[in-house]
Amino acid sequence: MGYIHIVGGAKKGKKIVVPKGCDVRPIQGFVRKAMFEILGADLEGSVVYDIFAGSGSLGLEALSRGAKKAYFFEKDFRACQYIRRNITLCGYETQAQVVRWDFWQAKKFPAFFEKPNIVFLDPPSTCDIFRVLEKLYNFRVVIDNAFLVVRCFERPEKLEKLTFLDIEDVRRYGRSVLLFSRLRVEENGGT
Repeated sequence: MGYIHIVGGAKKGKKIVVPKGCDVRPIQGFVRKAMFEILGADLEGSVVYDIFAGSGSLGLEALSRGAKKAYFFEKDFRACQYIRRNITLCGYETQAQVVRWDFWQAKKFPAFFEKPNIVFLDPPSTCDIFRVLEKLYNFRVVIDNAFLVVRCFERPEKLEKLTFLDIEDVRRYGRSVLLFSRLRVEENGGT
């Protein structure tokens, strides 16, 4: 078990627990800080989804910076326990919900939650980011027009092949690439 810190907002400096194993690899503090500075005021009052939540660091950071509600989606039972512990450590029990859910096995996205304004997607580095984003596109009825923040390890120019995304910004920090985008609205006006 290790620790990382919330890097901004009301809970800045608060330690959260990171489980060893469980394929959890939180985003480094300086990358999280840059990500959330780019999002800025868009976080205020937002509903966020943290998919492949791991330790819950992205959703907790969003709550610390003014998000109204965070839903944490994670398949690993032990990681879900750590996320719940971190929610309690930060005092966000009424603003956060952990959902044990397997992104790859799901036929549909749980649609009984509030629709998100922002979706954080930080899949394991072993995942093919193109397959992850194609699968996410299948959930577009729930994701709707949410702003997507994706961490991956691809060269930025390869990401331009994702024709179902409207990419607004791409930033590289060491090996991590942050992709800021929205799912493309279909031509007939639907999503």
